[in-house]
Amino acid sequence: MKTNAWRMEHGAWSQTPGQGHSSFRIRHSSFRTRGGYILFELVLAITIFSIAVLGLAKALNQSLDTANLLKRDQIVRVGMRNFFEEIRKKPLREMSTSYMDTTYGITYTSTTEPVSLRTTSGSTLSDLYNLTIKATSEFNGIPEEATLSVYVYKPAQQ
Repeated sequence: MKTNAWRMEHGAWSQTPGQGHSSFRIRHSSFRTRGGYILFELVLAITIFSIAVLGLAKALNQSLDTANLLKRDQIVRVGMRNFFEEIRKKPLREMSTSYMDTTYGITYTSTTEPVSLRTTSGSTLSDLYNLTIKATSEFNGIPEEATLSVYVYKPAQQ
């Protein structure tokens, strides 16, 4: 006859009703305990995975917000450059103007001021003007303003 230790190791059924049930109960409770740990490990793994996915989603959302902001800044810079190229060729009296870009909701405004600069020899440079361009817009309900300031030479005969 086999011993109880051998039966418990190999999961053998006992011929004696009392021993067989005892052996079955030990094996069954051991299985239930291991099953509880598997369920706990599964819940823990899913929780960690969910936290990682939420972190990645938040990082992706911030990246998209940053990309939109950079795109908006690029649109304003290109618009200011185009506006500058258009008005710098105009006569002085037409350089102070305003333009509304309805596609992006940006208003470009230009002003001119005379500038008097002295050279190292003491003479004054004439026909120089400070051209200032302001771009005003609104992004996510927050007003934004960008400024470009350039010296422009416009001779008196123009």
